[in-house]
Amino acid sequence: MLSMQANRWCSTALLMCLGLSAFASPGPVPGTEDIPKLIAVSELVCKGEVVEAPTPTFVPSPAGMPRLTVIANVRPDRCFKGSPNGALIPVLVDGFVSGTNPSFVLRKGDYRLLFLKAQNGKYAVVDEWFGALPVPTELGSLPKGSDGMFQLELDLKAGLRDSNPERVLDSIRMLGNMKHLHSTCELGQLLDHSDLLVKTYVWQALLRLKDYSVLPAVSEFFDSQPEPPHELLMPRDRLFEMQFELTNEIGVIRDPGMLPFLEGFAVTGKGYSLRMSALQALRAIGSPHSAAALLAALDDSNSDNAFSAMQGLLSLGGDGLIDWVPTWKQFDEAPRFYAAKCREWWHTQGQQKAADHTLGQPL
Repeated sequence: MLSMQANRWCSTALLMCLGLSAFASPGPVPGTEDIPKLIAVSELVCKGEVVEAPTPTFVPSPAGMPRLTVIANVRPDRCFKGSPNGALIPVLVDGFVSGTNPSFVLRKGDYRLLFLKAQNGKYAVVDEWFGALPVPTELGSLPKGSDGMFQLELDLKAGLRDSNPERVLDSIRMLGNMKHLHSTCELGQLLDHSDLLVKTYVWQALLRLKDYSVLPAVSEFFDSQPEPPHELLMPRDRLFEMQFELTNEIGVIRDPGMLPFLEGFAVTGKGYSLRMSALQALRAIGSPHSAAALLAALDDSNSDNAFSAMQGLLSLGGDGLIDWVPTWKQFDEAPRFYAAKCREWWHTQGQQKAADHTLGQPL
């Protein structure tokens, strides 16, 4: 069983069990790669099949073992940046793995999108977590003169037709992680998909592309779903995992036009984590329009959320030293008392200060 806190690395453990690129210790949240950044720092970006790879040796005591000392050969099908020197790309991988230290391996038959840098006449991934991503084999039709980013976009869109459902999900997520697309039409066509898991991936991708037209559907999804259990068993609970990930996407919205949704999530959202993410977004946007929602959230049953709402109100109208402001520990010990103090301060001082800061804009 895996706790919610372990969500950020449980998928990595699943990848290891499936025999994919292996990392033996917790790392970044899977599926959060920044593709434009990876391309920018790479000298060579290609996708292809691993045609030769050594079998790594397990060592129980890896201290002092050299890293990235053996070669896996990759036959590229398409390159999006740079050109390999030959028919095969020699990629440095680990010859030794353990149960404790990080390791990077490729296996014969793997098909990967590789982000590489030259190293001693060979190539190494620019990022050991995201430098060799599973990707569909499909090739899109390339317009003449298209750049590498657009070519990758077209290949990933072609991957939406892959017969392997996992590769389809990979393509959806990676399209979202490209930050910008020439068109989201192909993703939009999947919004009516019969598989709810696919829909959640599409919603996440579009939110990452800052297409907030899906927020009504996401809101309905949150309302219809039970709160995720404290512990997730993967892969059975993948839909709950995606519910958690969509909640995280709410927390990074910075568009003031989405305030009605964010304010609703902050006050009446099902589950404390959704309300927490919405409050984070409201505080980052810093609009006086959100004062009513923040005042209501002072009564959140979760003291962390109530404290966050107080901090949001203080940011809107908190010039100067305010002597009653508690520490988190003090607030946690008497949340109702400090919620009342915050309301009193808001109505007698904070509201006017917030209005002054915004040149009299209505609250």
